[in-house]
Amino acid sequence: MPGPNNFMLMRFGMKHGRNVAEASGLGTTLGCIVWCALAAVGLSALLAAAPWLYKILRVGGGLYLLYFAWRLWSTPIQGADAPDGPAPGLSWRSAFWQGFAVNMTNPKSVLYFASIFSAYVGPHTPVWVQASAVAICIVTCQAWQSAMAWLFSTRRAAGAYARAQRPLDRAAGTLMGAFGLSLLWVFD
Repeated sequence: MPGPNNFMLMRFGMKHGRNVAEASGLGTTLGCIVWCALAAVGLSALLAAAPWLYKILRVGGGLYLLYFAWRLWSTPIQGADAPDGPAPGLSWRSAFWQGFAVNMTNPKSVLYFASIFSAYVGPHTPVWVQASAVAICIVTCQAWQSAMAWLFSTRRAAGAYARAQRPLDRAAGTLMGAFGLSLLWVFD
């Protein structure tokens, strides 16, 4: 099921174009690198030993996703026919760090990498196998991000977004808000 990372990248591709979407994807991939590294050194053991840390991560992630959802809902109509004219573009740097922030505050990412590494990488696993697992995760993550950036920044996708910006932003905002609320609402 697509998560916050994918919804953000799809929106950036349709709204801001391929370069901004790629920047967001690279930021997301940097988040994947961080999560891989943490998982490889035993993040799942740390979270099991300190459940309060996972709760802090969930609350922080939930609040950030609610903020992101609010921004989507409150975004004015943009484009040539908008009342104030076209909106300023999103910088490459800003898109990169937003991609990173969404991935780092997404507990789904934590669980994904922790489950992979706890299932396949143990204390006696050779270092080359651990490095290979990290490399495979990173390459897969970046390939997916690039494919999404390319697909959703095509002229057809951008045109569809321009025609339906308000409902698409509100739908994406609703989904981001739902992800955020689910993180805040469900405590194990």
